[in-house]
Amino acid sequence: MSPTSLRTILLAATATYLCGGPLAKSETKAGVTTAHGVFLGRSGKPMAKTRLILAEVAGDQEVIYAKIKLAINPPITITDDQGRFQFTGLTPGLYCALHQPSTASKVLPAEINIKALAAVKESPFPLLHDVQLGDTGAPNPERVWGKTFTLLKGHTFFAQGRYMKIWNATARWAAQGPCVEVRKGMIVQEQFSDKNPIKLVAWSY
Repeated sequence: MSPTSLRTILLAATATYLCGGPLAKSETKAGVTTAHGVFLGRSGKPMAKTRLILAEVAGDQEVIYAKIKLAINPPITITDDQGRFQFTGLTPGLYCALHQPSTASKVLPAEINIKALAAVKESPFPLLHDVQLGDTGAPNPERVWGKTFTLLKGHTFFAQGRYMKIWNATARWAAQGPCVEVRKGMIVQEQFSDKNPIKLVAWSY
């Protein structure tokens, strides 16, 4: 091969690299994954035909968990009859999985203020401390919480003397949702990646 031919090949390879050839194409796929799993009710019932929306939890100057932020086009999928789901083209990370019936309105807010879910209210049992309320006996009925949330049937509270806070619950935002899950007073978040199947559980189902 002549020096001229070798130089031509090197120049062509350099141009391919700089202009986004095969190497650049593979880089666009980096960091994107397919996450899958199953969504069940606490009773073990599959959450069939349920819309799942992935969002991020963010804080503000007052509290760590102040709002749920939804992207312009958030990752969305619908479970099958067995509650199984799959997200494709997903950036791995920590997400809050919101849920609502697949028949509910697809219109979603840009963000949901969740400060109300951290609020406390007067307890009917002011002498009790560090005790879960509602985990035995008849399940707590639906209850409006704040201006925008409804705690679905079966939610529990945590007694702190005069006051109590939400402990375990499925909390529905507005009339049709979406719903957010609360466990031990914290908004539930899960790591979504392609390494292990994900199990999501709805407390009130």
